[in-house]
Amino acid sequence: MNTFWKDAAVNLGLPLPRRHCCSPHSRCLDTCALAFTDIPSAPPFRPIVKELIRERMGVHTCDRRRTRTWIAESHLQFSIEDGFKETDELWKPDVRETLPEHAVRMKAFLDDLFHHDSETIVSLTIHSGSIMALFSVIGHVGLHVAPGNIVPMLVRAEQVS
Repeated sequence: MNTFWKDAAVNLGLPLPRRHCCSPHSRCLDTCALAFTDIPSAPPFRPIVKELIRERMGVHTCDRRRTRTWIAESHLQFSIEDGFKETDELWKPDVRETLPEHAVRMKAFLDDLFHHDSETIVSLTIHSGSIMALFSVIGHVGLHVAPGNIVPMLVRAEQVS
């Protein structure tokens, strides 16, 4: 992915993300860092760890995130959103979040992003379950996204009164 972004920036003139939002799961943190570090002409790389865009929660231990302290110490270039708890208080060993519940969480993330962030090109480094929930929220056809793939999307928000 890093090669893609470097080529896109240097040879294609593709506009680069101005903001990077990342799931708190360690694989996403690593992927985000690998993909966007050392891109020529890119803005400073300072991704934000966002709780709401994490994978479906519950039952599977791989969907339980590490502590805030571990994230901060292991990924120094990342900032962590305000209100992020030290321990994973959302993951439950006996309750699995449904896709509609996950979609509600992704909708809350998008609402917050559109209300509080002025950047127009934002990257999300998230797992496939979160991508499916995002597709559901924006009315996109649901399709499987393999690990490590990039899905460009244009999402426009309209305020409804």
